[in-house]
Amino acid sequence: MRRAFVVLLACLGLAVPAVVTASTAASAAPASAETTACNAGHVCIYKGDIWDDSPNHPKVYDFYYYGTYNVHNLIGDYTVLNCQTGGAGVKGFSGYNGTGSVTWDLDQNNCAGGLWTDLTPTNSVRLYA
Repeated sequence: MRRAFVVLLACLGLAVPAVVTASTAASAAPASAETTACNAGHVCIYKGDIWDDSPNHPKVYDFYYYGTYNVHNLIGDYTVLNCQTGGAGVKGFSGYNGTGSVTWDLDQNNCAGGLWTDLTPTNSVRLYA
Protein backbone atom coordinates (compact mmCIF):
# COMPACT_ATOMS: atom_id res chain seq x y z
CA MET A 1 0.00 0.00 0.00
CA ARG A 2 2.82 2.44 0.88
CA ARG A 3 4.53 1.80 -2.46
CA ALA A 4 1.30 2.56 -4.35
CA PHE A 5 0.96 5.81 -2.39
CA VAL A 6 4.55 6.82 -3.18
CA VAL A 7 4.03 6.05 -6.89
CA LEU A 8 0.81 8.09 -6.85
CA LEU A 9 2.62 11.05 -5.27
CA ALA A 10 5.42 10.79 -7.84
CA CYS A 11 2.92 10.73 -10.71
CA LEU A 12 1.27 13.86 -9.34
CA GLY A 13 4.64 15.59 -9.13
CA LEU A 14 4.57 15.70 -5.35
CA ALA A 15 7.56 15.04 -3.16
CA VAL A 16 8.00 11.61 -1.65
CA PRO A 17 8.17 11.80 2.16
CA ALA A 18 11.61 10.16 2.32
CA VAL A 19 12.99 12.79 -0.07
CA VAL A 20 11.51 15.63 1.97
CA THR A 21 13.14 14.30 5.13
CA ALA A 22 16.56 14.05 3.47
CA SER A 23 16.19 17.53 1.99
CA THR A 24 15.11 19.02 5.31
CA ALA A 25 18.10 17.54 7.11
CA ALA A 26 20.49 18.92 4.50
CA SER A 27 19.10 22.46 4.79
CA ALA A 28 19.03 22.47 8.58
CA ALA A 29 22.65 23.67 8.93
CA PRO A 30 22.68 27.01 10.77
CA ALA A 31 23.60 30.05 8.70
CA SER A 32 26.38 32.32 9.88
CA ALA A 33 24.93 35.09 12.01
CA GLU A 34 27.98 37.30 11.75
CA THR A 35 27.69 40.59 9.90
CA THR A 36 29.71 40.47 6.68
CA ALA A 37 30.76 43.43 4.55
CA CYS A 38 28.79 44.70 1.58
CA ASN A 39 31.17 44.96 -1.38
CA ALA A 40 31.45 48.02 -3.62
CA GLY A 41 28.88 47.86 -6.41
CA HIS A 42 26.43 45.75 -4.38
CA VAL A 43 23.15 46.31 -2.55
CA CYS A 44 22.91 44.33 0.69
CA ILE A 45 20.05 43.73 3.10
CA TYR A 46 20.86 42.78 6.70
CA LYS A 47 18.57 41.65 9.51
CA GLY A 48 18.35 44.36 12.19
CA ASP A 49 20.36 47.53 12.74
CA ILE A 50 23.96 46.78 11.71
CA TRP A 51 25.23 49.87 13.55
CA ASP A 52 24.10 48.74 17.03
CA ASP A 53 27.58 47.41 17.96
CA SER A 54 26.44 43.79 17.69
CA PRO A 55 28.32 41.53 15.25
CA ASN A 56 25.30 39.29 14.74
CA HIS A 57 23.37 40.69 11.78
CA PRO A 58 23.18 38.17 8.95
CA LYS A 59 23.19 39.39 5.37
CA VAL A 60 19.94 38.06 3.91
CA TYR A 61 20.28 39.48 0.37
CA ASP A 62 23.24 40.61 -1.73
CA PHE A 63 22.44 42.01 -5.20
CA TYR A 64 24.91 43.10 -7.85
CA TYR A 65 23.18 43.37 -11.25
CA TYR A 66 20.57 45.93 -12.31
CA GLY A 67 17.11 44.43 -12.39
CA THR A 68 14.12 43.53 -10.24
CA TYR A 69 14.27 40.82 -7.60
CA ASN A 70 11.50 39.32 -5.48
CA VAL A 71 12.31 39.11 -1.76
CA HIS A 72 10.65 36.92 0.84
CA ASN A 73 10.10 36.88 4.60
CA LEU A 74 11.40 40.39 5.29
CA ILE A 75 9.39 40.90 8.44
CA GLY A 76 10.51 43.62 10.82
CA ASP A 77 13.53 45.94 10.83
CA TYR A 78 16.40 45.57 8.37
CA THR A 79 19.35 47.65 7.18
CA VAL A 80 19.68 48.31 3.44
CA LEU A 81 23.10 49.35 2.14
CA ASN A 82 23.35 50.79 -1.37
CA CYS A 83 27.05 50.41 -2.13
CA GLN A 84 26.56 50.81 -5.89
CA THR A 85 28.76 53.33 -7.63
CA GLY A 86 28.10 55.93 -10.33
CA GLY A 87 24.84 57.23 -8.84
CA ALA A 88 22.93 53.94 -9.12
CA GLY A 89 19.90 53.50 -6.87
CA VAL A 90 17.62 50.86 -5.42
CA LYS A 91 13.89 50.95 -4.70
CA GLY A 92 11.63 48.71 -2.65
CA PHE A 93 8.14 47.84 -3.93
CA SER A 94 5.06 46.54 -2.14
CA GLY A 95 4.25 44.06 -4.92
CA TYR A 96 6.23 41.31 -6.58
CA ASN A 97 8.20 41.94 -9.79
CA GLY A 98 8.46 45.70 -9.11
CA THR A 99 4.71 46.30 -8.95
CA GLY A 100 2.64 48.15 -6.37
CA SER A 101 3.78 51.26 -4.57
CA VAL A 102 7.35 52.32 -3.82
CA THR A 103 8.01 51.55 -0.15
CA TRP A 104 11.50 53.14 -0.04
CA ASP A 105 14.02 54.63 -2.49
CA LEU A 106 17.79 54.99 -2.08
CA ASP A 107 18.74 57.08 -5.10
CA GLN A 108 22.38 57.45 -4.04
CA ASN A 109 25.16 55.51 -2.37
CA ASN A 110 24.51 55.16 1.38
CA CYS A 111 27.13 52.53 2.13
CA ALA A 112 28.54 54.49 5.06
CA GLY A 113 25.19 54.88 6.82
CA GLY A 114 22.50 52.58 5.47
CA LEU A 115 18.75 52.74 5.68
CA TRP A 116 17.33 51.08 8.80
CA THR A 117 13.62 50.51 8.32
CA ASP A 118 10.72 48.07 8.58
CA LEU A 119 10.77 46.04 5.35
CA THR A 120 7.56 44.11 6.09
CA PRO A 121 5.69 45.79 3.19
CA THR A 122 8.56 45.14 0.74
CA ASN A 123 8.10 42.23 -1.69
CA SER A 124 10.57 43.20 -4.42
CA VAL A 125 13.57 45.47 -5.02
CA ARG A 126 14.84 47.10 -8.20
CA LEU A 127 18.46 48.13 -8.79
CA TYR A 128 18.63 50.91 -11.37
CA ALA A 129 21.11 53.28 -13.00
